[in-house]
Amino acid sequence: MVQAAWSFQLALRARGLGSCWTTLHLRHAAEVAELLGIPPHYTQVSLIPIAYTKGTNFKPAKRPPVSEITHFDRWDAGDAR
Repeated sequence: MVQAAWSFQLALRARGLGSCWTTLHLRHAAEVAELLGIPPHYTQVSLIPIAYTKGTNFKPAKRPPVSEITHFDRWDAGDAR
């Protein structure tokens, strides 16, 4: 599922559409299933909203260095090793 969704999102981006992987709706999965007619034997894993973007100049988001956000063995260990 994850690989298919990722490929779907890449195809959307190539066509100038934006998308976002979200799981916020899962706390209301039963209501969403009823609203969308999803059969009870299916498991929801994500919701992917799709929209046209305000441009096509996509660029990587600013992110801190991996060494600042990776922990080993303990949250306060501080080193990624």
